[in-house]
Amino acid sequence: MPAAGAPRPRAARPPRQATGLRQRLAELRGPATTPRPLDARALAALAANPGCRRRALLDGAGVDKGALAQALGAPANFGQSQFAHQRGNSFEARVKADGGADLVRLLHERLRDGTEPPGPGAVATPDLTAPGPQGRTARTALALREATEAGRWALLDHPMVSLDVAGSPAFLEPDAVVVHPDGSWTVVEIKSFPMVDGSADPAKVGAAARQSAVYALALERVASMIGEPPEDGDDATMAPSAAAPANTAGAAEAAGPVIPTDPAEAADPTAAGPADAADPADAAPPADAAEAATPVEAADPAGATALEGPATPAGPAPARGRVRHQVLLVCPKDFSNLPTAEMVDVRKQLAVTRRQLDRLTRIEEIAAALPEGTTFDLRLTDDGRTPTRPLEELTAAVDAVDAAYAPECLSACELAAHCRTRSRGAGLVEALGRGVRGELGGLTTVDAVLTAAMERPADDAPTGDPAVDALRRAAALRAEALASRPEAVPCR
Repeated sequence: MPAAGAPRPRAARPPRQATGLRQRLAELRGPATTPRPLDARALAALAANPGCRRRALLDGAGVDKGALAQALGAPANFGQSQFAHQRGNSFEARVKADGGADLVRLLHERLRDGTEPPGPGAVATPDLTAPGPQGRTARTALALREATEAGRWALLDHPMVSLDVAGSPAFLEPDAVVVHPDGSWTVVEIKSFPMVDGSADPAKVGAAARQSAVYALALERVASMIGEPPEDGDDATMAPSAAAPANTAGAAEAAGPVIPTDPAEAADPTAAGPADAADPADAAPPADAAEAATPVEAADPAGATALEGPATPAGPAPARGRVRHQVLLVCPKDFSNLPTAEMVDVRKQLAVTRRQLDRLTRIEEIAAALPEGTTFDLRLTDDGRTPTRPLEELTAAVDAVDAAYAPECLSACELAAHCRTRSRGAGLVEALGRGVRGELGGLTTVDAVLTAAMERPADDAPTGDPAVDALRRAAALRAEALASRPEAVPCR
């Protein structure tokens, strides 16, 4: 027994169950390959297509899909130009000048809630420096708690939060998060596409809204850990079930934020998962018309979403973290370099993203179903540019994972060109679009569709399959139209 007054020795930590998964993911991307970060843009695209096991595994393992597509002979035809990236960085630096005071004043103007604007020196800018992504995540959580308890304006420049995606942690880096004096938090998304007369391209705004929803979803986890909401029956609060973070299964391995007294203790040099880079450029995945958001003129000051969670044991008054469901979208004004902004409601995107991420198959299940020895390692030469892996082996490894191709993938995934070629080669109807695929029901190939349309029984009785009956009716109408004009050349 230790002597009286001596500190008790710390109990040995049990081995993490995710060690085997991390080792398996390292084998999939290549032991000497640095994992590629999974950022909010990739998560938004992944949530838009949750049935694609191929993208879920490759993103979870940190595989460079762009380099993989290049090695497969089907390079992606989209991306960010160097000019757009530099312009975005320059614009973001201007927005955050003077310690973020102008950015916070811009947010206050858009809120229109009647409160006093922040004065000189009223905006705190905590230092978020920490070793490793786990350390930065913990430091961000600590800074959010301190700023919320202080009851003053605070700007967190490029904070880091984590989100569990199919059993694998993803570290995300918003452009900024503003803490309000009332304890609510607002996600700030800075884009370089212009906002003309208070409105912008709906497709780009919708993509920015989905990306911001991913950040808000990750911040909900932080808020649920560091404080409790008011108990005065505020109608803007959410029920505990609604505030639960997505993908809570396997939370022990989610590498979620903790609240240590020393953020440096949270750094885990053995855990894999780099931080995603800042993304100020205006390239974005395609927006769904049903989800595309447009900036609104005024924000609802009561529209903050309070998230319940276990109270922090330290301190008599726990912090009351709340994530607002309206994000601040900052863009250049009328093609100039002057910033303007509008509030964008992301409640719909939050609900869709949460539901789609919950539908993702866990990465360990996908990896366990692969043939023994499957790897996506390109086996690059010493210069790190030339792959030496045989094309046949690499193609077989990629095709071993099921994909859910759709034409929308061409603007959101680096492997889309390869998946389109394989889908067309197999005659799958997915290449015609999700709408067509949904209408055809059990007919999954073009040959099956043509066979169902051309086969007509003698009695011409309905088959009971709506898709088959509709195809046969369409084929009959086409035959009648061609018969009425013998000079017409039939389509082939």
